[in-house]
Amino acid sequence: MADNYTKEELIKQINLLSQENIALKQAQFNMQEEKEIAQNISERRTRLMQLLNIVIYVTDLKSLPIHLRGAVEEITSYTGETFLKGNIHWEKLIHPEDLAIFQDKTQKLLEEGDHYQEVEYRIITGEGQIIWVNDVSFLIRDQTGQPLFIEGMITDITKHKRIEDDFLEHQAHLNSILSSVQDVIWSVTPDTFELLYINPTAEEVYGHTIETIYQMAASNDPKLNVNFELLLDNFSTLLQKGSFETEFKITHTNGEERWLHRRAYFARDAQGGLTRIDGIDTDITRRKQAEDLLRFISLHDGLTNLYNRFSFENEMQRMDASEFNSAALIVFDVDGLKLINDNLGHKAGDQLLLICAELLRNSFPDPAIISRIGGDEFTVLIENKTMPELEDIVAKFRQNLIEFNQSNPPLPVSVSLGYAIRGLQAKTMSDVFKQADNMLYEEKANNRTKFRTMWEARITDFLPNN
Repeated sequence: MADNYTKEELIKQINLLSQENIALKQAQFNMQEEKEIAQNISERRTRLMQLLNIVIYVTDLKSLPIHLRGAVEEITSYTGETFLKGNIHWEKLIHPEDLAIFQDKTQKLLEEGDHYQEVEYRIITGEGQIIWVNDVSFLIRDQTGQPLFIEGMITDITKHKRIEDDFLEHQAHLNSILSSVQDVIWSVTPDTFELLYINPTAEEVYGHTIETIYQMAASNDPKLNVNFELLLDNFSTLLQKGSFETEFKITHTNGEERWLHRRAYFARDAQGGLTRIDGIDTDITRRKQAEDLLRFISLHDGLTNLYNRFSFENEMQRMDASEFNSAALIVFDVDGLKLINDNLGHKAGDQLLLICAELLRNSFPDPAIISRIGGDEFTVLIENKTMPELEDIVAKFRQNLIEFNQSNPPLPVSVSLGYAIRGLQAKTMSDVFKQADNMLYEEKANNRTKFRTMWEARITDFLPNN
């Protein structure tokens, strides 16, 4: 056959065959190189999956494994070959309490094959350890839509679960602490004051359930007395100082009025940006009640609950400094108090003083200021009255006193009084007091005999039976 070719043609054919052989060898080398590259990529992927504790799987429609790749042994303590040979079934590893979760996932996947299914459950490894896994699976179909097999990925999430459990445990512990705290603790956004958190104590303080508080806060319901508008009122202080304190009053759902003390602070992130406003509301109702009681005690007479001498003197100073040049003063002295104390005892004397206090309340309604400034001394201050008006007021009181004694009271009441009004002659309230006091003592001298006669006429009504 070679005889049909010239030497040149033969050399040409040899060169051609040589080039084809070289090309073939190059192709074979490239294929081998590509195969090695692919093998390297596959091995790297497998190592990566092992490092990440991930398993890629393919199963038939009965969940029997066809292909397994990745951290099978690292997660289960069994080799992939053990599963592929059917020596152990995946369902045998699933924690009995979670088996229904896995089976439900598989059932839904077959029924709703157009959607992936993702669940978390526990498995028990060959070494007896309990591992949490995340299982994501897809149903693969052929061109006609018939199910072929199931592909999926299993990830070991045990560390994540432990962190989550630790967080939940810490959160539960924190919630327990916050629930036991007697103060309301809350957080809102720094711009819109949207409620982010409020602790269970709010139910007791505000009278609404936590769910209702969130709902009412979201809808800006005016019936919710959390008073977050105070944040706006004090926002400039909050910006300047980073915090503020204030006190405010609310009406509880049971109708009670309560006082709260609020402390609010800016909370910032690591970069110093404002993230929220945190606050504490402390129920100070009892403290306020105690303060009110102490204030009342400091300003009022302990027996009659009328104003005391301290309050009277403060009012005198206020009237001196006020525009009411026609302020009027009536002073009273209870006749015969010593006589009753000596004969019937101090309880009877106290009863007489209480009767006098009630007479004054009925005769001089608000805004008159009634005070007991001494043992048997009372005063009434009235602003912006003329002398004729004052005289009419005094006359009405005298008539009330007469009618009272005619009603056959437990004790007869006799009162000496004097009155004056601030004007040209009495320029200060001290001058007014002196004028009224002088009038009182003139009347008291006349009332001594009058009271003794009234007392002797009724003495048998008060003395014990012989």
